[in-house]
Amino acid sequence: MTETEPLESLLTRVMRLVATQGEQPANEGGTTLTTTEGVVLIELLGAGEVTQQQLSGQLRLDKSRVSRLCSALERKHLVTRHRDEHNRRHLLVRITRHGTAAATRLRRTWQERHERMLGAMTAEERHALLLGLRALHRELDAVHGPDDRFA
Repeated sequence: MTETEPLESLLTRVMRLVATQGEQPANEGGTTLTTTEGVVLIELLGAGEVTQQQLSGQLRLDKSRVSRLCSALERKHLVTRHRDEHNRRHLLVRITRHGTAAATRLRRTWQERHERMLGAMTAEERHALLLGLRALHRELDAVHGPDDRFA
């Protein structure tokens, strides 16, 4: 067994658990959201109004996927979309009042979940996790391009 095999196995299991979270929709105020839809809403909560292309870049998701996500969120009355009057090629996305409430509740739920997980760790474990996640983030940036939001 090589030195990295236990880490690779654990990373695979953690990634599988994270991925399955996206398969379990959150129910926010009667509205069912996938994890990715929740991420989009929380991004819009901080960004206000952005173009779909900007949202695609911020989330590092394919433009067609962002378009489908925004369509789903629009059907749920969580976002609105309209053409930019200065550049008709751009479609602007804005979170609605209902979307803001859902995103705020979802962010609080995620924060509470993270606090429970991190609170169950020792200070040494949290520090080691921070170091490991920073290194993992750095390596993922090397593949996908820099993202300074989490530095």
